[in-house]
Formats: sequence, structure tokens, C-alpha cells
Amino acid sequence: MFLKWITNGLLFLTLIYHTDAENVFRAVEGETVDLPCHSPPNDSKKVSVEWTKHSTNSTTICKCMIDIITGSLSGDCIPRFNRTSFTLSIENVQPSDSGHYSCKTTRIIPPPSIDKTTNVTLQVAVRPHLSLQKLNSSNDTCVHLLCSLEGLTPEQVNFTWGREGHPGSLHPFTSYPMNSELRLCKPDWSDGDTITCYASYSSTQTQRSIQLTSQKYSNNVVQLLIISCSAAAGLILCIILIIVICKCRKQDENGSIVFSNKVYENFSFAMTRQNTQSHDKPQPEECIYEN
Repeated sequence: MFLKWITNGLLFLTLIYHTDAENVFRAVEGETVDLPCHSPPNDSKKVSVEWTKHSTNSTTICKCMIDIITGSLSGDCIPRFNRTSFTLSIENVQPSDSGHYSCKTTRIIPPPSIDKTTNVTLQVAVRPHLSLQKLNSSNDTCVHLLCSLEGLTPEQVNFTWGREGHPGSLHPFTSYPMNSELRLCKPDWSDGDTITCYASYSSTQTQRSIQLTSQKYSNNVVQLLIISCSAAAGLILCIILIIVICKCRKQDENGSIVFSNKVYENFSFAMTRQNTQSHDKPQPEECIYEN
């Protein structure tokens, strides 16, 4: 096991040493990159292709068989890695995909077998992220915006500010290589204005926008939302109480209200029974004496 680890390490260092600048491929996170492989000998009819990523623990990425005459492919690759003839295609490339790769071809038909290997290096950069945020301010009439570019090797970035999609219409308060600040005070801005920050670097431009609202306006919206929710909750509660009251009592045919509560049922039953007994009790006969 230790000997295998040393062998992989030596192979890893050898690949670094022998890889020239022409075999170095660069990509940005999220892109699709194609790594080339050498062509097999002209007399090849059937070739085996194996792509490997080298590290302390080498990983076989793709292994397939190619029929040169029919153009058919057979084999499989790990997810996000696709084979296109002898080319390795990596979708949604990530920084973890950076490293050293090798493509090994073996001529199967006609014999004898002939092996050939191509080494390439892939370097994946993190995609820069432009953020635009509104900083806290003690003055409601002024806004303080911070635009910054993250995930990029420090270099000079050109920041431009604009209003309603017009770059350059606003001037930054301060600018640094990786961020820029903008401060506006009324009447230079009003509620609903859209402010956009543009960042240009290495022939690439990205932008981020934000809509301005005053703190007073935001508080009014929050208060209106709370009042509306409270009113709706109160209305629902009233409806529930009315339904409960209506279900707890029912009206008999004579119009008298009879409560369904057990206490009232027992009381009604006792009163009914007492009245029945009083009616069933024999009345004294009325005697008429005749003279």
C-alpha cells in the first residue's frame, strides 16, 4: 500500500514536470471545457480510451472502446464527464476539477497493441461575484451603497455607477481596486430610483442593481402590513365565535331556544319529569252534596 502511494506520488510529480504550456487549459467555474486527446495510429480499427485524473489517489474518469470504422462508442464515464470520440468534455466545471489528466489510447485491432498517453492540466478559476448592498445610515435623507467584486484575484477593476440603466450618470464617492462606494443625498435621489453598479475587468463586464426606498417609507409599509394582518385575524376570530355559538344552540319548533349543553339538557329533563308527575297525580274528587 505504501509502495503504491509512492508510485502515484512520483507519477503526479512527473506529470507536473513534463506538462508544457500548450497542454494547460483554463476555464471559469460553471463553464463546459473540452480536454483533447491524441489521435490513434492511422491503421487502427478498434481503440480503447481511458481518461484518468491524477492525484495521490488516481481516479479513472472514462473508459470506453471506439470502433473507428463504424464510429460506435461503448463504455461509461462518471457524472458530468462525457466522451466525444477521443475528447473529454466536462460540464459545469468546478474548482475541484482542477488538476492533471491523462488520456491513454490502446490499439486493440489490428494487433499488436500500441499504447500512447497524452497529459493535460486543467485550471478552473472561481467565478467572480458582484455584490451591491445598502449600508446603514443615520440620516434618512442619504443613502450609502457599497459595490464589491468577490472571488477574483486582486486586480484593477473599473467600477461605474448609473441610474435607470444609464452607466456613468453617477459619480462614486470612493473607488478601490475591488470595491466602490456611492453616496447620494436628497434631492439627488427619490423613492423607487434604480441604481446600478457596473464592474469591468479583463474584457468582462457584470452588473448589479438595487431599488432605493427611504427608511420612513419602509416603516410605513411594515406598519400597514401589521395592521392588515391584525384586522384579518380579528375578523377570522369573530367568524369562528359566531359559528361556535350557532352550533351550541338550536331553536325548537315553538321558537324556544334549547341549549345542547349537558347541564341544560339535564335541567330540562328534570323540569319535564316534574311537570309530568304533577299532571299524573290523581286529583281529589269533587263531591256534591244534595240536600
